[in-house]
Amino acid sequence: MKKIALVLVLVGLTNLLFSQSLLWKISGKNLKSPSYFYGTIHIQDQRVFAFDSTVLKAIASCDAFAMEILMDKLDPVQLKGAMYMPKGKVLSNMMSKEDFVLLDSVCKAKLGASAIFFNTMKPFFLSSALEQMEMPQDETEALDLFFLKTARSQEKSCFGLEEYMDQIKAIDAFKMKDQVDMLLQYVRDTVGQNAEEFDALLQAYLTFDFDKMLDLMSGTDYPKKFQKVLVDKRNITMANEFERIAQQQTLFAAVGAAHLAGEKGVLALLKKRGYTVEPVLFNWVSK
Repeated sequence: MKKIALVLVLVGLTNLLFSQSLLWKISGKNLKSPSYFYGTIHIQDQRVFAFDSTVLKAIASCDAFAMEILMDKLDPVQLKGAMYMPKGKVLSNMMSKEDFVLLDSVCKAKLGASAIFFNTMKPFFLSSALEQMEMPQDETEALDLFFLKTARSQEKSCFGLEEYMDQIKAIDAFKMKDQVDMLLQYVRDTVGQNAEEFDALLQAYLTFDFDKMLDLMSGTDYPKKFQKVLVDKRNITMANEFERIAQQQTLFAAVGAAHLAGEKGVLALLKKRGYTVEPVLFNWVSK
């Protein structure tokens, strides 16, 4: 699995403790009423929106909503600035001329613009943009943004479980060389392997088959030394903020599925703190 865009969504699926559902009820301890976590995937494929009414009822039952970053409150200037490399660094100087020509052809085909226009963008973000263009865009927004839109329409209080720069610091833990290497692995795919791997991963997500997800991720080129920064540290931040909000009002939180799973995942952290953590079963339905 060479995709970068899914790193913050589904990476770190080792030692899974929770695999029965994407929806989890958090209760007990000092919570007056249950709150919920839902494992998302940041895509617009209609298949991940086909959950039955159980999920929407869970949202409706809560006073507040949270996601990793409160996307509709981001500062556009900060957002844009964080996507670009330090002054003086350009992609064309970080790879061979032949590789940049290949990147240019892929950018023109998928983004409709030369790689020159993205020459100062961090490779991580360019990879993400290219990958998004390969994925089905059936819905008008990605799944996590759909949940935010739903919460806003119900006039709920909305929160971010972390700050935008927390994610940027995690991304910046990748050396530029590592980011460039993964970008080039993506653009060199000439047999459709990226698309096949994504489809397999999506099917595992839809069937709650975390063993399959683990098999797919086991071949990743993702530098495992960044697990602590990309996932584990952020899990603690998310668990802390979830706990703080849920103690004051019932909360539905939607975060990347990777953050829920594992011995260091959010669900395990909350369970260790004395909360009751239970799967809420639901079905996928045809639209």
